[in-house]
Amino acid sequence: MAAAAVGTLAVTLIPGPAQASPTSPKEAKAAAATANIEVIASKLNNPRGLSVQADGTILVAESGVGKPGCAAGTKCVGLTGSIYRVKGTQQGRVVTGLTSAAVAPTNPYEPISAAGPNDVEANGSGYLVLNGFGGSTDDRAKLGADAAKQGTLQTGSGWVVGDLVKHETLLDPDWVLGHPANPEEASVHSNPWRFARNGRGFLATDAGANDLIGVGFGGRTTTEAIFPDNELPAPGGAAAPSAKEKKVLESLAPQTKSVAADGTVKVQAVPSGIVKGADGAFYIADMGGLRPGASRIWRMLPGHRPEVFASGLTAVTDLAADKNGNLIALTLTGGFQQQGPPLPGKLSRIDIKTKAVTEIPTDGKLAMSTGLAVGPNNEIYVSNNSVGTEGQLIKVTE
Repeated sequence: MAAAAVGTLAVTLIPGPAQASPTSPKEAKAAAATANIEVIASKLNNPRGLSVQADGTILVAESGVGKPGCAAGTKCVGLTGSIYRVKGTQQGRVVTGLTSAAVAPTNPYEPISAAGPNDVEANGSGYLVLNGFGGSTDDRAKLGADAAKQGTLQTGSGWVVGDLVKHETLLDPDWVLGHPANPEEASVHSNPWRFARNGRGFLATDAGANDLIGVGFGGRTTTEAIFPDNELPAPGGAAAPSAKEKKVLESLAPQTKSVAADGTVKVQAVPSGIVKGADGAFYIADMGGLRPGASRIWRMLPGHRPEVFASGLTAVTDLAADKNGNLIALTLTGGFQQQGPPLPGKLSRIDIKTKAVTEIPTDGKLAMSTGLAVGPNNEIYVSNNSVGTEGQLIKVTE
């Protein structure tokens, strides 16, 4: 279905991308400003992607909590995924019973991290939902009937629009990147993350497969782009990731650390957010293996190869466009510590014309944030505390 599209692989980076590190006095002043943050909703179950409708209605994809009663240390699939809606003063779940996979914690105080609805948008009188996963069709089949829609783009009523896990299993497009064999990392690993409309079809990022998948008429899927690894300078080799970082990476896209003789380290792209810009191009972020400074933002005109638009960011999980045509980038975390919680995430505004990067103040209150959307008045919405059942929908205004 997509063998010809593999030729769109961007093997090398274009020279001179913007380096996303605020250094100007204006950027420093913005970073020191006080944020205006409001909690809109709380007690959300693994909240992920967001979307905002023209009337200000906010939709949140909740990945659920897996299957209640699942034995500790066992992965089970239940129907606890949902869509949460905030419309004016009314809020609550408007769709329930969506697929949700999770490993039941062995420690009762450990939050449940689930794979389920990762993104959502309104579709006429209903909804479109992109479900995450983390494996192949064989892995999905072993989890039982409730897992059938894991890794698919579906309607809220249950109709499957496109099957990204099937696409990855049949084609494994990123095999061309030449990742070394690793007994702890399966070659086929699909984890759909975000999607955007593309004419009458859709484009979806697959964080596990390192590619961008087109979903068209009749569920036809095509490989639109493959995102190459990023090489990081690390004299003497890179520091080993913490146990927490490893756990997060395993849920997104297993990483094989490859240290070259000169000390450089390759990390997988892990594509994440996607948004269509005011210039008609699609902008796609990658998480850069969660390594500091390894995230990139790619610009892709339909039918063309993606090119690096900005680099030097960290763990970008989502993108949005504001009403002025600028990009907003959401950072999951500034880094993982061997002890203690992950460092706070942040919001950055990127001028689409000059590529200047400005930090949007959040007072260090972003914690493992994964979803991002911009409202009709340029207010910014973020899904915060996105692992566990204490998730929040917050509003950031400047």
